[in-house]
Amino acid sequence: MAKENTFTITFNRFYQGFSPIAASNSLTSFGNAGHASSMTNADVLNADYIVQGPGLATLTNGTEAGNVKELINFIMDKAVSADLTYGIGVTKIYPISSTSVGTPTTVTDCTDGESCINLKGNLYYFYNKTSGGEIGIFDLATTFDHDWGSTVPTGKAALQKAIHPVASKEDLMLFGNGRYTGVYTVATTTLEPTKLDFGNGHEVADVIFHANQWWIAVNSGVSGTNRNLSSIYLYDGSATTSLLSDETSVGVQRIGFLYPLNGIIYVAYQDLSSTAGYKIGYIAGRQLKPLGYFSGSLPTFAQKTLYKNTILFVSGSSIYSAGAVIEELPIQTSQIMDGGYSTVGAIACPFGTPMISSTQSTSYKLAQASGYDTTCDWKSIIVPLVNGRNIGYVDEVTVLTNTLGAAAQCDLILEYNQDSSESATKEITGENTRRHIFPVGSGTVEDLRVYLNWENGSTATPTAIREIQVKCHWVEK
Repeated sequence: MAKENTFTITFNRFYQGFSPIAASNSLTSFGNAGHASSMTNADVLNADYIVQGPGLATLTNGTEAGNVKELINFIMDKAVSADLTYGIGVTKIYPISSTSVGTPTTVTDCTDGESCINLKGNLYYFYNKTSGGEIGIFDLATTFDHDWGSTVPTGKAALQKAIHPVASKEDLMLFGNGRYTGVYTVATTTLEPTKLDFGNGHEVADVIFHANQWWIAVNSGVSGTNRNLSSIYLYDGSATTSLLSDETSVGVQRIGFLYPLNGIIYVAYQDLSSTAGYKIGYIAGRQLKPLGYFSGSLPTFAQKTLYKNTILFVSGSSIYSAGAVIEELPIQTSQIMDGGYSTVGAIACPFGTPMISSTQSTSYKLAQASGYDTTCDWKSIIVPLVNGRNIGYVDEVTVLTNTLGAAAQCDLILEYNQDSSESATKEITGENTRRHIFPVGSGTVEDLRVYLNWENGSTATPTAIREIQVKCHWVEK
């Protein structure tokens, strides 16, 4: 019987996101034909196809020509009233709607706004000054008291100059205060800014409330290019004691943020010794289990939000997604959209659409996801085409898409031999088409990967790739 000499490599199930090794090796062959070795602004959240990631549309008055003349550091992830939330920038408080940025209020002596939270009808905002930190209060109507924390409540005091993550439950507010965790109780108007002391050299990175307990992420050591020793502590929901309930040790790794979702606590953290050192994982008992890896930078407490049942977070100047849209899909990590300018501040989704602040030089903006980006690409893992003395030869490629609009286009290239050579560009386009067949004639090649590029596509009419079939045959060599 004659031995079958042809074979087809099928690329689909793109919802799997990055290969687990992609962050440390862009030429990885680890994974399967749905995994990516690299991607830029690609949306893989749909189970049936891969498509361009969302574009960005700047909000009305959302630049330096309007009301945003500085980087917005934090945006509340839920509205305080119909179509209204707030953010805090370097020096100002910003009212934000789903379409525009309102006139900001300058916070006296503020040099670095940190966070804000709505609690019992008041907006509390945390910021740093030239020396020390402070809590302000706004009645969500007309009155601001910028130095409220150090002048009004029982236990009034200035804060540390530090990052100030904050969370609430009922009438309690827990916040990071450098080496301390502070507590404010609305019912008794009592502020305890140093309620928990984690010691010299420690810093509270994030605080959340989940399952009737406070979860407190603490880093110790020097930030930057230095390793940290980190832990996640549990604290009683009543916040009346100075004793901690439990601890999950993260070891010599630095924590960026905590995020509760569907009964699970997710953690972004960094291992400084690894090229794939940025991770997102989850807490299981007293263990921290990694789920995915990413490159760029470690996101902070202000750089996380929920979108389509996945966690969106900032890394470098990009936005990543981690999770699964539905339970039937596997957990994925992917780079879904651009962050705007080169330095990204806050991300939030208070009205159901991601909002992102960013800056570059003297330019600033607050923008939200809109339409489709065209600065988008996706590369599969490397697929070996060597079988003993046999070596692969690519004959043709068939691509299945959505029904394309008139301006829709995605370009396909096959990269060969560890990306040392490539095929001619194949243009996936044509109004009302869904199947696209391209002859290739590669000559003998040792391996290949698929490269998709949407730079010639449309911001209004997407090109969604459902499946790619690469037909090959063996050549003895």
